[in-house]
Amino acid sequence: MQKFYSVQYLRACAALLVLFAHAFSYQIGIDNPIIVTAGRLGVILFFVISGFIMVYITGNGPFSAPTFLKRRAIRIIPLYWLFTSVAALLAAFAPSLFQTTVFTWPHYLQSLFFVVHQAPERDGVSPILSLGWTLNYEAYFYIAFAVLAFLSVTSRALVLTAFFTAMWLAGLLMAPANPVLQFYLNASPVAFVIGMWIGRRYLDGGFASDTRYAWPLGLVAAAGVALAFVDDGTPLMTQISFAGQVMWAASLLHLGLILEPKLKHWSLLEELGNASYALYLSHIFVIGAVAYLAKRTIGYEHPATVFLVSVVSIVTACIASLVIHHMIEKPILLVLNGRRRVRNAPLPYAATGNK
Repeated sequence: MQKFYSVQYLRACAALLVLFAHAFSYQIGIDNPIIVTAGRLGVILFFVISGFIMVYITGNGPFSAPTFLKRRAIRIIPLYWLFTSVAALLAAFAPSLFQTTVFTWPHYLQSLFFVVHQAPERDGVSPILSLGWTLNYEAYFYIAFAVLAFLSVTSRALVLTAFFTAMWLAGLLMAPANPVLQFYLNASPVAFVIGMWIGRRYLDGGFASDTRYAWPLGLVAAAGVALAFVDDGTPLMTQISFAGQVMWAASLLHLGLILEPKLKHWSLLEELGNASYALYLSHIFVIGAVAYLAKRTIGYEHPATVFLVSVVSIVTACIASLVIHHMIEKPILLVLNGRRRVRNAPLPYAATGNK
């Protein structure tokens, strides 16, 4: 398969946005709109990329649903289970490290198997590794995608567009109080189908290297970022904000695919793209460890310390993710895929996972 540097760079960008949001929110709280929006933009970019890649790796026609789901499971489950288990152990034996996370066996087991559920002592749904909420959406999308494996790519995209849009509209009309229903009757899965349509266009040869479209796409992406900031908590503004997030993500992916032949090879950015799943799952532990050491050593008396600790957290998390990717993630994939060596996978990466 063709190697897409643009997609790898965008995966790195998405992971770094989430990392930035969590590194600074850990120090100054989650009320800052820049921090909140950065995290949302990163997640939606992940989702759009995932929809694109699932279409790319399965092609125009029908595919084997069992094989598809097996490969998805091999790619996302081992590392997710590892870090979910780390979170569970810490919650069980060092609960003082957490503000809201509580260990119970049902909570842990439901988290492992992507069962959306209300977390104990929380108002909403969340796995024991709170970052796993995006993996719940990934699993939801994979299953829906696999159910339609017998269709052509166009029919599959049409059905999933209708399905996820209907679920979104149902949520707006019903405004359910149940947190599990709120999770599924949500706009987020629509981002996957936007990526699917971009993937379909790519399969049809619709991304010629034409730089005339670069500026318009850049302007649409910038407008999307601006709209992403309008969320004030009201239903209308929340939906407009989501539309802006999707505009940003879809425009960047379009732009990257158009500019692909002209992109330079930046090894570090490519490596961060390769390690983006490891970075996504591990960074919250690194942030917590760096913050703990900072409090015990230099304290937080000076405002500049908050910035310094956040930057150190970001750099340390990136380094840790590269180590985890090469020392843990790739060897696990080698064993589970039955390969003698792990190749540098060209493109097949989900929002938070590989081929």
